Amino acid sequence: MWSAIYLTGVLASLVASVYFSMHARRRGVHPLESRMTLGKMNVALGVLVTLFGLNQFTFESLDTIRIVVALIMLVVGVINLFLGTRNYFRYRTAWQAELNKEKLT
Repeated sequence: MWSAIYLTGVLASLVASVYFSMHARRRGVHPLESRMTLGKMNVALGVLVTLFGLNQFTFESLDTIRIVVALIMLVVGVINLFLGTRNYFRYRTAWQAELNKEKLT
């Protein structure tokens, strides 16, 4: 069961991060919209790195190196999730304010 959830999560987050990365770097995209999309990409990469860290704990032999690497991956993944979510909401609010400002003028 874990392998199906793991594989689905890894593939979905990998595809999402590549899609958001390409979408954010298109020509003609407003800078705030691009930064908002890069926030989504950071969330997807955070999920990917967190899943890699969690997967390290599923192996039979847990030695010190494997635990340290897993904990580092978990910390990096959670930080990336947090910062990506924060950036997404920050730039989404700014992007909506800019759209409303343009709509009024």
